Amino acid sequence: MSYHIYTTEGIILKRTTYGEANVLLYVLTHDLGLILATARSARLAVSKLRPALQEYAHVSVSCIKGKGGWKITNVVEKGNFYFENPQFTHKVMYQIVTVLVKMISGEVPNKEIFQTIKSGFEFLRNISEKDVAEFEILAVLRVLHELGYVVKNSDTKLFLEDGESWDDSILGKVKENKRSIVAVINKALKESHL
Repeated sequence: MSYHIYTTEGIILKRTTYGEANVLLYVLTHDLGLILATARSARLAVSKLRPALQEYAHVSVSCIKGKGGWKITNVVEKGNFYFENPQFTHKVMYQIVTVLVKMISGEVPNKEIFQTIKSGFEFLRNISEKDVAEFEILAVLRVLHELGYVVKNSDTKLFLEDGESWDDSILGKVKENKRSIVAVINKALKESHL
């Protein structure tokens, strides 16, 4: 039986080891949504997949879907946000990844979420440390909007107009409206029951 190989751009959000040399990966993909995929023997020193299957890696990933779920057949690393971004951004990346893994259920393609996270993590390369908290608030607001938990209205429109737009100006506006945005986020999280 032959399987269709899907190749898509992705970001490895979370990696868990199992068995003697296998890994289980949460991969946010451009075309397939958030997938849970296995890579057999990927922890072996001889594995061609091993170097690219690290958390926060930006990859081109090829996988097949079998009875047991997604299996990674090939991966090419384009970069790694953990190593490319300043150390003070690592905690905020972890917080955003935690929200993504908890909030996204099922394999529903959502190119907007992928583009928001990719462009946001790229923006973190040049962010100043004083703006990291506002970045996290804006990223979480945009993810919750794309998942249907936050509506675009007069209070949120400015922040949700373009999910790939990141600059000091928008972060300054987040800072000015921090209390109301955090209230919107908290309400959305409460309503999600997660």
